[in-house]
Amino acid sequence: MLYSSSGKIKRASAPKSRNGCQTCKARRVKCDEQHPACKTCLKSNRDCTWKQNKPKSQRILIPQNADQLSQTRPSETLLFIDPREASYFKAYQEDAAPELSGLLRSSVWSYTILQACYQEPFVLRAVVAVGALNKAIKTEYMVSISSPSTKESTQALAQQHRAFALASYDRAILGMKQIMPEPKKCSSLRKALLACLLVYCMEIFLQSPNTAFYQTQAGYSLLQEWISQKSQRNLGIQSPDSTVIEDDIFYEFARTDLQHAIRWGERDLIRHSTRRQEGTLTIKNMPTRFTDLEEARVYQELLMRRTFHLIGETLARIMLAKTEIRHPFTTDTPGELVDPCSIPKTLLPERDQYISDIHRWYNAFTPIFAKLLRSPDPLISSSAALLRLLLLNAEIRLAGTFFVLETDFDAYLPHFAEIVSLSKHVAAKQTQLYPKNQPAFLFPDTIDRPLCDVALTCRDLPTRHEALSILRSTAHRDPTRNQARMVTRASFLVSLEEADRLPDGSLPERKRWRLIWVLNHYREEKKHLTLIAARRIGFPVGENYPAKREYARRTFTQEEAEEMECGAWDEGMHFAAWPPRATLRMPRPLQWRGIFDQLTGNEGRRSRLG
Repeated sequence: MLYSSSGKIKRASAPKSRNGCQTCKARRVKCDEQHPACKTCLKSNRDCTWKQNKPKSQRILIPQNADQLSQTRPSETLLFIDPREASYFKAYQEDAAPELSGLLRSSVWSYTILQACYQEPFVLRAVVAVGALNKAIKTEYMVSISSPSTKESTQALAQQHRAFALASYDRAILGMKQIMPEPKKCSSLRKALLACLLVYCMEIFLQSPNTAFYQTQAGYSLLQEWISQKSQRNLGIQSPDSTVIEDDIFYEFARTDLQHAIRWGERDLIRHSTRRQEGTLTIKNMPTRFTDLEEARVYQELLMRRTFHLIGETLARIMLAKTEIRHPFTTDTPGELVDPCSIPKTLLPERDQYISDIHRWYNAFTPIFAKLLRSPDPLISSSAALLRLLLLNAEIRLAGTFFVLETDFDAYLPHFAEIVSLSKHVAAKQTQLYPKNQPAFLFPDTIDRPLCDVALTCRDLPTRHEALSILRSTAHRDPTRNQARMVTRASFLVSLEEADRLPDGSLPERKRWRLIWVLNHYREEKKHLTLIAARRIGFPVGENYPAKREYARRTFTQEEAEEMECGAWDEGMHFAAWPPRATLRMPRPLQWRGIFDQLTGNEGRRSRLG
């Protein structure tokens, strides 16, 4: 879907407001229009001057403050195809944009993209598509809770919204195909980056994550190629030239790169080994005390990207080592069940340094954290909690990548408990920010994955119980249903372990399981979920002798996976009974494609892979 055209591309200036300060206007940069001095001038230590007694512009501007979006009506200067487009554009402004901006309030969705609608027809078509899809998903949710008498009409309305969203999306794609992205042509590069973000947004909520992340990875590569031609100052925490590519576009691509590293950690050794070093000098010079939430955020996000790319590099090297020695368990998801022979010891110094950098961030954030957490503004309070809990989880994930024993995770019980406590705080604040009983267009950068990781690796029963309870209670907000699938996968592993918990409450190593395979059947009409877990029943005798393992496998239908029918929490049962688990043996190395075919062709039966 990345773009080619032989047509001549006209240079277009970046969209800008008419009401900015005179300093930003002279410098031709975007002004946030905050009085008495805008953030851009404050950051660059320039005098912020304003033109006096300026009459109001007749053009309706898109406000940068997301709270003002509900006061904005579709502008008559936008060329809508029909009145429905205007309605869905307003739905994007009032509903979708504040949600897409997230707890950390990315202004790319509430400001930059809305401004670009005045310049680029494909952006307007895509924004209309997102607004219509937002209406479709929320109306579909109402179908699930509506009375039988209104269910049919509500379903028909949801289908109309979705059909319009897909038609508008098709029109946007036709415009995107005219873009010829070249890092040296700034106008075409910026348009290509906006197109990638819009495709990412649509595909995520159309439940096509592979397509979504492919697009953002292609865009991120273009962005990095452009950055490589610029100054190295502040590398990793802002755009090197915000007059061409704004900071908020840079931030959004950095977030999508982080999600790609988390989701597909082992796929590309070269990419991970390169990107984990981004911003090395910036992190070395990180402040010893942060002055505000925004400063803490930019460094936290850089640390997160570096950390998960190091995790990805570690997993890729484990895969490579297993392949080179023809390890019998090359088919394990790399690193999910580590044998002593495959730990990349050369990366241990980097692991220790990255963890040390994370601790430096904690120390710099601590002086302002308590005050931010007590803020009466739920956005500030939840954002502060989210920054810390995400980094706590990243530290555990990095350390755990090198663990051979599951009992090694027990040392992180204080971290697990704090993650659950902060997640509970975030979930409570979210009820003040978003409607309680409907989905919200939130990208995957919140509490879902840390809570899932707690349930999978923390063996303290009350802590993992509470983590799953919070995860279940907020899963209805996720229109992609991925959070519901997280509940299902965590509950599957938890049920295996809790059946064998000893009378004294302990879970010894031989009773602990790891998920080694998670397959979401996204390419099929019915998006089932296949899980394989394993535990050791014998330990290595020598360095190249793998442990004996027991396997458990289950394929959930799409309805089972997304309805989270995994435990009767309200009845006081911690874990529901499961059908007898199938066993698997893996006697020799297999190709990934072969495993995929085996799983999708033999679902629900006891089978042998090999």
